[in-house]
Amino acid sequence: MARSADVAAAPHDLVVVGGGLAGLLAAWRARRADPTARVVVLESAAAPGGVVASERHDGFLVERAASSIRRGAAAIHALIEELGLAPELCAAGPAAARRFVLHRGRLCAAPSGPLSLLATPLIAPLAKLRLLREPFVARRAGGPHDDETLARFIERRFGRGMVAPLLDAVVTGIFAGDPERLEARSVFPRMVALEERHGSLVRSLLHREAPPPRPLLAALRGGTGALVAKLAAALPPDALRCGVRVTRLARAADGTWQIDGEQRPGFAAPERLSWRARQLCLALPAWEAAPLLAPLDGALAAELAAIAAANVAVVAIGVRREQIGADVDALGFLVPKGERRPLLGVLHESALFPERAPAGHVLLRAMVGGERLALPDDPDAIAQLAFEQVAPLLRIDGTPRLLAAFPHRPGIPQYRPGHAARLARIDARLAEWPGLLLRGWSYRGIALDDRAREASAPSTTIASPPVNAAGSAARRSPTASSSRP
Repeated sequence: MARSADVAAAPHDLVVVGGGLAGLLAAWRARRADPTARVVVLESAAAPGGVVASERHDGFLVERAASSIRRGAAAIHALIEELGLAPELCAAGPAAARRFVLHRGRLCAAPSGPLSLLATPLIAPLAKLRLLREPFVARRAGGPHDDETLARFIERRFGRGMVAPLLDAVVTGIFAGDPERLEARSVFPRMVALEERHGSLVRSLLHREAPPPRPLLAALRGGTGALVAKLAAALPPDALRCGVRVTRLARAADGTWQIDGEQRPGFAAPERLSWRARQLCLALPAWEAAPLLAPLDGALAAELAAIAAANVAVVAIGVRREQIGADVDALGFLVPKGERRPLLGVLHESALFPERAPAGHVLLRAMVGGERLALPDDPDAIAQLAFEQVAPLLRIDGTPRLLAAFPHRPGIPQYRPGHAARLARIDARLAEWPGLLLRGWSYRGIALDDRAREASAPSTTIASPPVNAAGSAARRSPTASSSRP
């Protein structure tokens, strides 16, 4: 039971439940806006960061989730500048421009522009002719809650031949999902906005702005974990409480929130297990926020619980360079669902950032699971499964020096058709609870850049405003180059 002095104490200005990237950013932004603000972050794990973590294993730098930052990710680049981490950014090597798709059991170069799109064996000849019709296809008369699937959007604009394997490969690399089951407006809002604005994706290229003067791909020298460490260090010493599991939320008559929690076994007891707050931010996956809110608002909790996810595991594979017979001087390769494999793709980490592997070694990051496979419970079994998939494709001989799996369950949120409408309903419920905020990757984007933009937005809602052509709405997966909180 919470001590009465704790309950009676002056309320915090903000209590954040969840110490992942979204939660740390919410707390950090509150303190930036008002350095005197009383803020506390409650995290159930032993350390902050959630899935955003970097670890050293036998000389290899391994990322549990997000590994790099795209050139166009303006918000996360601005955040890195603001945190003083820009000198720690290092550019990926030229290998970043080369990528492959597994097609009929063989690795084929992915198209990198209009000419290579016409030459690629990944698209049938008749399907290439259909691409020429795109500028003349009428725009869809949808609306802000249009639930057209991503597959249908691409088929309508470019023809069915672009859905598999190319679109499927892209969606695999970002969401570990199925384009037939994802809402276009929610997963690629900028692409939908381009159609609405210009009537054609091809014609929109005529209005494309010059890319910013940044590397195509970059990463922090110490990994994305350096971002978490910097944000955590910027908070007052007593503002981050790890090992605390929140068990109950309540709303007091004066409008403040009461947050009750319990100490997880193995942690030293904190000063208090109950907090009061003027503002409460649940920076949790929707499926974790739902049971906390259920006693207060069953309708809101039901909407959150309905947001699906796909389990995924990142598997680090480290080998000696001479063990690999294939060309790994590339970004990596993706595996469409038509290949009928549990493998989603592989990033050639050390080809992009050589310092992530010891001299004479190669570091690979394989992704398995998604909607194709319910992952085994045993991480070692997951790691072995991934290695057995990757070894024949890259002609790896012998035993790896490093083989470690990092499962993420329930995994990556899947924005099903109706997701935008669901966010509007969630916003309507939130309007009944002043001072309650929802943050994180369950709602409007799974990338690092999405979290940085979310933290800077003044709105208290989660429904995404219209994204214009200049906006940053590209998505990257925690398992691909850039991503999740």
